[in-house]
Amino acid sequence: MKAFAGLRSATGTGPRFALLMVLVVVSSIPTLDELLQSVPALLGLRDGREALHGPSGCLYAAGFDPGSSDPQNLLTALTRPGTLYQCIGDHTLVPYRGALATVVLLALAAGLYWWLPAARERWRRMLPLEAVDLDGTLRAELAALCARTGIRARLRFRVDPARTTSGASVHGRSGNYTVCLHSGLLPRLRTDPAGFRAVVLHELAHVHHRDVDYAYASTALWRAYVLLALIPTFAETGWVLALGLSGVKSPWWPGGAAMLLAPALVGLVLAALVHLARADLLRRRELFADRRAVAWGADAASWQRPDPTGPVAPWLRRLTALLGTHPQWAERRRALVDAGRLDRVSALAMFLTGVSAALLYQSLMTLPVLSEGPGSIWITVGAVTPVLCLALGLPLLRGSRTADGHGPSATVAGLWLGLGLLLGQFVASTQYRLDWMLPQPQYLLAFLLIAAVPAVWWSQSLRLALALPRRGHRWAAAACCAAVTAAVLWAGLGWWRVAGDSLSLGIGDQGAELAAYYARTVPGDWHGYGPDLSAFATGLMVLTPLGGDLLAGIATLSLWLVPLALVLLPGVRRTVGGPTGTVLRLRLRLRRTLGAGLAGALVCGMGLVLAQVAMNQSRPATPKEPAGPFVLVHMWWVTVTVLAACLLTAVVVAAGARRHWLLRALIAAQVVQLLAYAEVFVLFSVDGCLGPLNTAFDVCRWRPGNGLIIDGTVTSLTLVNAVLGSACAALVGAGLAWAVRRLRGRPPAHEAAVPVPSPADRPPSTLLKAGTLLALGLPAVVLAAMTFTQAAASDDSRQWQEAADAVRKQRGPAPPAHTPQTRAWQAASWLNAGGTLRAQQINAASIALDSELLKAAAGKRNADGTVALDEQAFHRRCGTLGQRVEEARAYFPVPDRDLQRNWSGALDQLHRGVTDCQEATVPPKGAPHRTDAEREHLFTTSLNEIVNAMRTFGTAVLDIKQAATSPPK
Repeated sequence: MKAFAGLRSATGTGPRFALLMVLVVVSSIPTLDELLQSVPALLGLRDGREALHGPSGCLYAAGFDPGSSDPQNLLTALTRPGTLYQCIGDHTLVPYRGALATVVLLALAAGLYWWLPAARERWRRMLPLEAVDLDGTLRAELAALCARTGIRARLRFRVDPARTTSGASVHGRSGNYTVCLHSGLLPRLRTDPAGFRAVVLHELAHVHHRDVDYAYASTALWRAYVLLALIPTFAETGWVLALGLSGVKSPWWPGGAAMLLAPALVGLVLAALVHLARADLLRRRELFADRRAVAWGADAASWQRPDPTGPVAPWLRRLTALLGTHPQWAERRRALVDAGRLDRVSALAMFLTGVSAALLYQSLMTLPVLSEGPGSIWITVGAVTPVLCLALGLPLLRGSRTADGHGPSATVAGLWLGLGLLLGQFVASTQYRLDWMLPQPQYLLAFLLIAAVPAVWWSQSLRLALALPRRGHRWAAAACCAAVTAAVLWAGLGWWRVAGDSLSLGIGDQGAELAAYYARTVPGDWHGYGPDLSAFATGLMVLTPLGGDLLAGIATLSLWLVPLALVLLPGVRRTVGGPTGTVLRLRLRLRRTLGAGLAGALVCGMGLVLAQVAMNQSRPATPKEPAGPFVLVHMWWVTVTVLAACLLTAVVVAAGARRHWLLRALIAAQVVQLLAYAEVFVLFSVDGCLGPLNTAFDVCRWRPGNGLIIDGTVTSLTLVNAVLGSACAALVGAGLAWAVRRLRGRPPAHEAAVPVPSPADRPPSTLLKAGTLLALGLPAVVLAAMTFTQAAASDDSRQWQEAADAVRKQRGPAPPAHTPQTRAWQAASWLNAGGTLRAQQINAASIALDSELLKAAAGKRNADGTVALDEQAFHRRCGTLGQRVEEARAYFPVPDRDLQRNWSGALDQLHRGVTDCQEATVPPKGAPHRTDAEREHLFTTSLNEIVNAMRTFGTAVLDIKQAATSPPK
């Protein structure tokens, strides 16, 4: 019971304070690193040559143009994504300057944290109690109050003679605290002893809750950050703005003004965020301190104080109240009267948490050690999940009726969290955008679902976990639910990183490109499939990021399997009322949920038949015609039909459910999903026996292989996405039902009367429960294992996305830069980032080949004047030169089409020469037989071709260097 009591006394502000402090520390590393790099070179805005080395140089080398648009720059960077990542990794050092500066910032913050309490006492000239308590009455009263609270921390009491108000404050650090009594409070010991005790007990409650350390640590850290990072950032941005407005000619102005001014915008948002969050946390800790003081015996009448009034509008008073660190007296009285007020989830707290998470994620992404891989997402999820789980879970643990998992509190909290993520992502992304507005900002709304799904699922599943009979089982189930919540939140943020970000930048519509690609790779008539391919391209970007991810698969399985196991778990208490009554009600409605799943599967079957009928019009007239386009597009619409059936079922179930609507919608959608896979398998296994519904065959035969192929592709795209999509659809369905009930004047679902189960409604037997769990869970687990095993071996789940990537890689060089200065920057960066190195490597390999020729020419000649060659040595030398040529061909295209044409032509000529050289010296296995004379002629021709190619290659390199050094016109 000690752990439970500790939870009851916790304020829940610790994780939010920790999130703020982590955000400030992580944000300081890139901010200080950027300051230390840019401040000495601010005048470089006139030339920009200082940015041609390092990660910025890699972007210029890839074709980045500050005068272009964000979608065009992103598509240019994706021409060689692997090369770009490698270049940035090779040229990015650990930001030791930013890290060292952050260490200095932390040292300053630590000094402030350590020094502030003592400085406060000296500054305020506080007096010890002995100086004002001559008869010892005050000390005796304070000792009695300390004994009543049972506080073990080291406490000192001081008196502030300069403050005549009847209040008090507490400050200190690490278990050593000082309670400062205002001079106006001392007379109340005799005139109003109850009021005096209430004030002192309130301050002792702060010590009991251990929130003094949080407040002082966050204050010290924030002041250090403002002094060392925020103010210099504003000064730098102001200087850049002044240079731009003064008429400085630069490719970055005014086209890149959004990116140049972004640090100041992010700094302003961070400042507002930290102040609002700290103020909200400090107000919240005051309310908890009031509650604790009353629990210790303080007189609640002491809070009957009027709030100061003046000629201020009510809306302005409410707005300024958000900025204050102390709540108004009216709010404090309401919190004391309403026992569940502090248990309700604060919309402001969730919103600020979302903004903090988005800014934290973007700051982590700038660190080299976390720029690749899921590390930044995991750290962000690890910081947000405790805040979310405590905000929604502590009220349930405290037994509050206002957080029963059925009402709108969890949904509203999740939506506010998502809104914070949306705003934070929009603001933070300005640091990497040239455009003031995203091309497709509507995709940012996905954050509402990314946050709301785990919030609602955690709230509803935790209530099921609390119905378990044993305490250990309850804690284990709650920990499992928290892990699933974190995994689902991770999956949502991971999807945004891979797909959502690109879609918001406007590169999702690639129908024309995919049509051109499939016209070259898949035989058949692609005419008339333009709209299908357009939907195909956008849909693949949405579906493929999580299709083959094992962790996402485990999370989606757990979304419906964990609640189902909790509902059907043997031994759950069956007494009606409270959490256990909810479990019984859900169990009694499981039949309806399964029935809805069967109905959804029937609708899915009808949809598959309709898809067959619709696609039959474009079916090839004869079996001899290539059916690749028809089969591929048909497979896509089969996938869409399965997804649509699952989502529609989730919407209907969530709209009609009164309790645990998300869990019931997920279980019903899973029934649809499993049966839909069976329907697809049967439908395509009997292809040829369906008459006008046949797809690829006209001869009736049982073809399970064909069914497995189609079913495997559909499963790889829908196994994860159908569950996550159903969860999002359930939110939409529940929201629509809530809106309809409000319009019709009916009470919401959580307020409606729920019939109490009668004694005749007996729960199902253990055998039936186990059979239901196995019938749904075992096929899903086996299917997931097979799908992810196959995906790991063949990666079929990403084959269509790779097709779109292949199209982007064939784009060639970027379009011409808008200004001569930018073209010079791009050429210089192309050389600095690896072009010069690859040219030197090719020259070195060519010199090595020439040395081998000179060595052979200096050897002993035969009687006929010829020289015996070491074929293996020449084969190695030509192979080395060929390897260097391949490395150069894999590098960025030259950011100029004319220069790229010369560069690629020279490399192609070199590649032909070295290939002929290797075939002449050591013929490959299976090659046509050549006589010695033919091999000698091929060898001589290859050497001549290599010599000519090297001349062309040298000219191309000189042209690139001239373009890089030519002054801008």
